[in-house]
Amino acid sequence: KMVRISLLAGGFAAAAAVAVLRAGSAAFLPSGLARSSAMTAAGVAAVGAAAPVFANEGKEAAEGGLLNFGKVELGGGFAINLDIPETGIINIAVLIAGLLYLLSPILSESMASREKEIQSDIDDAIAKYNEATARLAEAEKNKSQADQVVKEIMDSISKDQAELQQTMK
Repeated sequence: KMVRISLLAGGFAAAAAVAVLRAGSAAFLPSGLARSSAMTAAGVAAVGAAAPVFANEGKEAAEGGLLNFGKVELGGGFAINLDIPETGIINIAVLIAGLLYLLSPILSESMASREKEIQSDIDDAIAKYNEATARLAEAEKNKSQADQVVKEIMDSISKDQAELQQTMK
C-alpha cells in the first residue's frame, strides 16, 4: 500500500510540476502565442488533488517515506525541516500556480503595454539624439565661421597697427 501511495504521490508531483511550469510560462509569454488553458487547468486540478495525498503520506510515514527527509540539526536549538508535507511547500506551489494561472492575462496585457511605452520612449530618445547631433554639427559650423571672421578681424587689426607704427616713425 505504501508503494502505491508513493507512486500516486510521484504522479501527482509530476502533474504539479507540469502545472507550475505551464502556468509560469503562460504568465510571461506574449498573449499572441497559443496556450492550452484546459491543460493548465487540469494540471492545477491535479495539484489540488495531490495535496491530501501528500499530507496523508506524511502522517503515515513519520520517520521515512517519499517526501520526509527528516530534520538537519544546526545546533543551538535550530534545525532545517526537510519534511515536505509538514513545511507546506506543496500548498505554496499550488497557490503560486493558481495565482500565475489566474493573473497571467493581466500580467501579459500589462507587460505588453509597458513594452510599447518603453519602445515609444526609446524612439523619442533616438529622435532627440539625432536632433541634438544635427544642432551640434550646425553649431560647430557656425563656430568655425565665427573663428574665421575673428581671425580676419585680428589680421586686419594687426595690419592697421603695423601701418600706424610705420606712419609714426
